[in-house]
Amino acid sequence: MESKEQQQQLKTVQKGVFKKLLRYLIKRWPVLLASTVCVILYANAMSIMPVIISKTIDLGISQRDLYNTVKYALTYLLVVAFSGAVWFLVRYLSELLSQSVSHDIRVEAFQAIYAQSMDFFDNVMRGQLVSRIINDTDRIGRTVSWQVRNIFNITFTAALSLYYMFTMSPRLFYVALISLTIMAIVNVRYAIIIRPIYDNIRHQLGVLTSVVTDNLNGFKTVRALSIEDYEIEKFSNENNKFLNLNLNAAKIRAIYGNLSQLVLGGSLAAIVYFGGTAVVAGTLSIGELTAFISYMMLLMWPMRALGFIISSLQRGLAAASRVFAIMDQPPRIQDKPGAIELESIKGEIKFENVHFSYIEGKPILKGISFRVAPGEKVLITGPPGSGKSTIIKLLLRFYEPDSGRILVDGYDISDIKMRSLRAHIGVVHQEPFIFSGTIKENIMFGNPKASMEEVIRAAMIAKIHDFISTLPNGYDTVVGERGITLSGGQRQRIDIARAILKDPKILLLDDPVSNLDAKTEKELVEDLKNVLRGRTAIIVSQRMSLASLADRIIVMEDGRIVEEGTHEELMAKKGLYYKLYMASVGKAGGKRSVR
Repeated sequence: MESKEQQQQLKTVQKGVFKKLLRYLIKRWPVLLASTVCVILYANAMSIMPVIISKTIDLGISQRDLYNTVKYALTYLLVVAFSGAVWFLVRYLSELLSQSVSHDIRVEAFQAIYAQSMDFFDNVMRGQLVSRIINDTDRIGRTVSWQVRNIFNITFTAALSLYYMFTMSPRLFYVALISLTIMAIVNVRYAIIIRPIYDNIRHQLGVLTSVVTDNLNGFKTVRALSIEDYEIEKFSNENNKFLNLNLNAAKIRAIYGNLSQLVLGGSLAAIVYFGGTAVVAGTLSIGELTAFISYMMLLMWPMRALGFIISSLQRGLAAASRVFAIMDQPPRIQDKPGAIELESIKGEIKFENVHFSYIEGKPILKGISFRVAPGEKVLITGPPGSGKSTIIKLLLRFYEPDSGRILVDGYDISDIKMRSLRAHIGVVHQEPFIFSGTIKENIMFGNPKASMEEVIRAAMIAKIHDFISTLPNGYDTVVGERGITLSGGQRQRIDIARAILKDPKILLLDDPVSNLDAKTEKELVEDLKNVLRGRTAIIVSQRMSLASLADRIIVMEDGRIVEEGTHEELMAKKGLYYKLYMASVGKAGGKRSVR
């Protein structure tokens, strides 16, 4: 059971969610207004039908009056046709409102995710994010339109029906009111019990989605490590949790469903008994009793559905809370008020006593200081875990230093708008991500506004144009998900073409040859010399073949700079760089020149 404090907190959260949802509804107010008017018209039509039935029986059939019988039958037919037409509009407008609200929230949620800092993605499961953006936003839309519509419909239909019932027989009205109240209490109780179970089901669905997503993305790794059985067992365990939660929900639905049926049967029996005695006594007509039973049948479904509607509404609010929690979460790294735009840069980079840790108490960088002059190429190397790649992440402001400063052209990068900073920086990744789509579209991620001529020029410089030209559809060839149809070298060259198309003053290369064979590595290193010409470059790698691209080499160990200089100077010192280089030569099977 929830404590009073938890219940109060839930009410506060739901109130805030309602306010946020109201903003999206107001944005679509013409559709909302039209839908509400149609619901009112429909409720009027439905509540007048039992009255028409009563008139048909009392003034037509009982009196053997053919004229009245036909008149009220035709009137009933017209009301049915009218209600059908209005209900069509209600459904269409509700769906329009649902899809519009889902669309707006989905777009804003997607934008909010892109605004987050990298540490946000370090602490969240991808599958749950996908579930938030796709499943939860869809549920929000359906809740806002369908369940709110149902509440309006029930409210108006119940108010009008109860009014007509009271005018027919106050005594039967109170019998009906007691029955309907019991039905409402049963179903509201059901909604309270089922809500946390549905919350757990939704959470477990996100976990299950995440497990499937991770396994599909890491299928090759799972297969290579021969751990299929382990992953299948993990999936089975999570799937069993999902099954048990759903079975528990089904059990509760069955219990309360039967209880509702029992209340309905008892209510109708009471109406027939008291109404029948009233007919015998002459205080109620047969038509009115028939109308009363019709009203009870008309109201019993909404009362039975009330629990489902409230439960569905609560699930929708829970989904909205999860989505808004993402949208309202401020990024840890944001542009400062008054942050500057850099129209153009020379390309100078400075790290001044930079300390950084991903996890508090476990420093990765320990007082890093160095300068890269405009147009200079610097290789940063060192053993695994020495903090090399972190330098690139900090320069791109994916993370903030714990202390110290990072400057570009003399400006602290925290004083520069992030979009402006990144517009002048290109990155060639260790494992380039190739999006599903054409080769042209993948290259154009570097500059979405580039012309076809510029795309071809970038591909030619990256030495990928000749390969693309051999493909049946050339640049319009569709590559598989994550570039599965391309080799490692081809993916790397597409990534380089992206960077060239962006034409940045600063180019960051994060171990770009680590996954390539020796022949492809040698060819790519030679081609990179042309790519880097006229640019400031930081190259992070353990592969000594890249030393030939560098004017200067920085050697890191355990988060500190331990050596710095040219290849010749560092070899002469016979320190850590010398050991790394000789180990690299040994693996290569002979001498290796860096010039």
